[in-house]
Amino acid sequence: MAKGATAKGKSRAVGRPARISRDDIAEAALAIGLNDVKMKTVGERLGVDHSSLYRHVRGRGDIIFAAIDRAVARLDWERDSPDWREYLKFRAEAVWALCSANPGLAAALQAMETIPPAVVAGYARICHRLEEHGFAREDAILVVDSIMDMTVDSASRWEQLLENDGTAADRMLNSMDTGGDGENARYGALMKELMSGDPEEWWQRKLSLLIEGAAALLVPNR
Repeated sequence: MAKGATAKGKSRAVGRPARISRDDIAEAALAIGLNDVKMKTVGERLGVDHSSLYRHVRGRGDIIFAAIDRAVARLDWERDSPDWREYLKFRAEAVWALCSANPGLAAALQAMETIPPAVVAGYARICHRLEEHGFAREDAILVVDSIMDMTVDSASRWEQLLENDGTAADRMLNSMDTGGDGENARYGALMKELMSGDPEEWWQRKLSLLIEGAAALLVPNR
């Protein structure tokens, strides 16, 4: 039998096995940080020429897509609670923590024109759980979309503001302090005070507001 042929006479590829996979590329991107992902930097981390990546991904955007899909798929989707409010809080906190641990992930999610399968599956799972608690399907989708949009937007915004040692955040907060004794000044000073603390604490207050607002959509025994 000729070298490189199968028993059925069909040729097969002969050569070294692939050194990398799409999952390897996604993991490398997450390790580098999505803000710093380039074809060259990913190739260097994997010890291959960046041209080798094109066997598995179409370009930088596809790497970001694969990295987000892999990161979201690893979230603990099994954590549950008999209380739907607590369940939503668990899920939102997991997404906030994921964005915090992976710089650039929240901004990349905002910019995506196509949604990774793991993100779609995660949304669907939360929506289904809310349906089990009595929410109508459309209401469940509205609640989940509102909470996740707010979470990703907040994480992305604060990440941008806290870059460069937080100088942008300082400028934003100081712009609220208009001085004087007028009503605008009093509200501006209070806004500055409330938003000057830990970004996660301010986000948690927004989350509580949305969760309590969602209760208005829940009709008992629906």
